[in-house]
Amino acid sequence: MQAIGTPPQVRSSSAVPALALVVLALLVAAGTAAFGALAVLPIFGVLFFVLVVARPEYGIALFLSTFLITYPSTLQGAGFLTINNVLGGVFLILLTYKVYSEEDWWFLRCRELHLLAFICLMFYLSDKLNGPDPRLLPLLGVQEHGAENMRTFITRSAFVLFFINYIRAPEHIRMIYLLALAFMVVSAFAGIQGVLRGGGLYGYRATTQAGVIASAFNPNRLAMFAILAIAGVYYLMQAVRIPGIFLLAIPIIGVMALCVFMTASRSGLLGLGVCAAAIVIDEGLDLRRILTFVMAGILVMALLIQLVPEKSLERITNLPGTDQGDSGVGSGSLERRSYTWEVAFEMFRDNPILGVGMGNWELARFLRDPTRSTGAPHSSYLLALVEGGIFALSGFLMLLWRTWRSIRFTEQHVMDPDFPLHSLWWIVKGAKASFLVLIFFSLFADLWQLVILFWLVGIGIVMRRLTEQTLYGEAYA
Repeated sequence: MQAIGTPPQVRSSSAVPALALVVLALLVAAGTAAFGALAVLPIFGVLFFVLVVARPEYGIALFLSTFLITYPSTLQGAGFLTINNVLGGVFLILLTYKVYSEEDWWFLRCRELHLLAFICLMFYLSDKLNGPDPRLLPLLGVQEHGAENMRTFITRSAFVLFFINYIRAPEHIRMIYLLALAFMVVSAFAGIQGVLRGGGLYGYRATTQAGVIASAFNPNRLAMFAILAIAGVYYLMQAVRIPGIFLLAIPIIGVMALCVFMTASRSGLLGLGVCAAAIVIDEGLDLRRILTFVMAGILVMALLIQLVPEKSLERITNLPGTDQGDSGVGSGSLERRSYTWEVAFEMFRDNPILGVGMGNWELARFLRDPTRSTGAPHSSYLLALVEGGIFALSGFLMLLWRTWRSIRFTEQHVMDPDFPLHSLWWIVKGAKASFLVLIFFSLFADLWQLVILFWLVGIGIVMRRLTEQTLYGEAYA
């Protein structure tokens, strides 16, 4: 209520966004008219820079999207001038200023960052001491191989460093979790659409070859993304108190399950069971939950009958140990995987301590395998063991254990309705189920270079830090 005699306050700030949009439109129009369509790139580049400096959490979201989305070639950059490198440079400057102004070096005590540095060191030593002769790379038709994998790992480790420093409030966690969840849902829809149009791998296995999510070009990875989306949407449905959310979430869950079947991924089918078991064991069963599963099951069955190719259904049900698994569609894949694992164990016995170096699997196998195959081991644990030795695998296992402990520590507190961070309970539950699915999928796929692992590690660190700060009465923003 305005006091008598007080002059009315003029809210001129409400016109600032509209004025900024007008100025931006004029700049884009003038630049396009004078220099062509590419003139808008430096304009938006400056805007992104200003946005990252003003709101670093949005910059982290952009950073995450660069690992997931296949950007147009005009935006990807070339050489060292890429979106990731530019963002990394900006964040390095921001982090330096943050440490200087706040004098807070807490992240140097973060065990997860220590483990990432240790893993990187082990891979570096393995490549320098045991790596195959790089002059043999032309045998594979490439000039550089291992270095690219090491750069990828370092970039994702840097992403964790920036993530835990600038995702610092509950609203930041909600934003970054929902962003990744949206990408996963979109990738599943794109994979299904590709199969319905007659595309996909071999004409019947769903992938995202169109480039929606670059990390999901493999059917097994796409199946994992769909399952992670199921966990996230399920717990979001439990948390949001909006009338009708049940009717919206169930079809999305059904479509995500349909995507798993359309990938014809046997590990995807088993992973779907792991996700369902994790939810049931963790949450128990009640009438609403049973009704949710029944409705989703009915929807999935109806979609399977109508949409899933017969080859996909045949392949996904040809599990190891069954008659179809020995002779049906996909049986050759099981035989090749078994043979690859045998080769991997032989390579590990040759270099048990340090391995052959990150990114050197293909060349090392090509030189050893009489069939001259370069096929991947389809197991993150085996790949780490062969490329980095027992120390690198131990580092990864400790990293997984630390992340699991952080998620469980946070869960114990956020489930209390009186706890200040209780609103994050559904994200903690979703991250917990997703983490279990990732650990399972890692048995059958090469996943530890994907951003999903580093994303979950970052979420675990940030949520535990927020919980500890709240318990100690500190401000978390």
